[in-house]
Amino acid sequence: MKVSVVDLGFNSIKLVNYYVNKDNSYNAYEQESVKVKLGERLIETGRLGRESIQRTIDSLKLFRDIIDFQSIKHVLAVATSAVREAGNKYDFLKEVYEETGFRFRVLSGQEEALYSYAGALKSTCIPTALFFDLGGGSLEIVYTENYNIKKFISLPLGSLRLSQTYGRADGTFAKKNYCRMKTYILNVLPTRKELDISPDTTIVGVGGTLRAMARYDQQIGSYPLNKIHNYRMDYESIDSISASFYKMRSNDIAKIDVIGNNRSETIAAGSCIINMLMQKLRFQKVVISARGLREGILSAFLESPKTYYTENINQDRIQDSVMLSCRQEIVQKSASTLIEALVSSGSIKEREYEIITHAIKQLSEIPLTTNLHNMFYMIIDEDSPHLSHSEQLVLALSIIYTRKAKTANSLFTRYRSILQTQNRKSIEKIAACISLSEILEKNKSEVKLISLNSSKIVMMITPGKRNLLPIILLENTLKNFEIAFGISVDYYISDHKLKKQQQQQQQQIDKLLEEPISRR
Repeated sequence: MKVSVVDLGFNSIKLVNYYVNKDNSYNAYEQESVKVKLGERLIETGRLGRESIQRTIDSLKLFRDIIDFQSIKHVLAVATSAVREAGNKYDFLKEVYEETGFRFRVLSGQEEALYSYAGALKSTCIPTALFFDLGGGSLEIVYTENYNIKKFISLPLGSLRLSQTYGRADGTFAKKNYCRMKTYILNVLPTRKELDISPDTTIVGVGGTLRAMARYDQQIGSYPLNKIHNYRMDYESIDSISASFYKMRSNDIAKIDVIGNNRSETIAAGSCIINMLMQKLRFQKVVISARGLREGILSAFLESPKTYYTENINQDRIQDSVMLSCRQEIVQKSASTLIEALVSSGSIKEREYEIITHAIKQLSEIPLTTNLHNMFYMIIDEDSPHLSHSEQLVLALSIIYTRKAKTANSLFTRYRSILQTQNRKSIEKIAACISLSEILEKNKSEVKLISLNSSKIVMMITPGKRNLLPIILLENTLKNFEIAFGISVDYYISDHKLKKQQQQQQQQIDKLLEEPISRR
């Protein structure tokens, strides 16, 4: 199934086409964005201007052609702050429908905040978070503790809105007006006390301005991974980049390929808003999410199409949906006893266990291929909600290590600026656990731990009834396991037939080794 989401904002209009799988997972395969500046004269007149309306309709006609050409039946069209605030919004919506066939749903500030939060948090899974979505006309903020929504607000702090209020026509600022804008932003933003923020809160942000700042930060820092989702930026970088944009002319900003012309006139104001937000609320690092409003809209529709069209958004339903989506997977039953025991003994760290969980799940989803570099990039391209960039690299390298250690080591060297020396040992351990889990799970074997200490593991393996346990493969896997963990492994097989099978296989190997080379 294909679904289109059309997002009409204060500054730009976006079309994203998604392919939806049978399990309701999805991936975006096409996107278009046009800077229509719908809210260009809104602050002065309270109405949408004729030129802005015409630019929007022309862009929507293009989007309609794309949707019709691809025979996409499900189209979710939403409008945010510009249409929401316009005195002539009903006339505008009628004209848009008559000219293009799009029937827009105008989101309230609360709905915009909650849908954006749902889209971002389902893809980052940070339970206690201050989430923000910076657009052209407004700033949405949602504060959650353990996925429970405590507060959500919509503020008139948008990048285009403030550029038009305090800046020149080209998006640059006189020093006096820039200082006035900073003061205004600080006065409008809530305090930590007003939001009642927990000390362990993580700030998570979405929006084109933040993504552009992250790409620029990666570019100037020669970051080796081409990935924005779950990227972490510290406050010093935000502050430095914001100061740089304020001092630059818009045509010079437009020449920066990761920013471009569409955002050059609004990024100085937008980066200032993010800077002031982090400064006032005293956050030292921000997590960037590549998903937000559009993914939140799509998720709500997929969960219940009838509810999406007929009922207003419900706060409880949103937070329940996020909690369900972020529920942790568990390691397959076959290997879980052993791996959990290794966690309890300290041989595997909690974060390593988390990576093992994701790796085993991902192995069942990625296509088989002998090109390990292709496999590596397929894994890296996925947005893993619970993992940082370095952890996702460890995950990908661990899977590659199970196939070919030399390739994994070569890729490790390529990305060593993100990784740490101790990650090498983690990769070996995780790879050993993955390989053992694959064998035991395919055979539907059960493992009973008999003893575990710092030097030795003893376990009982009960094979599944239908498949014979691949003894030689298991032996080789356990040897790698011993090397990775620096521990000896003894095992017993509960099925006497398999003991006999093991003896027969060993006899065949011994007989083969005794034969002269010329006869083999």
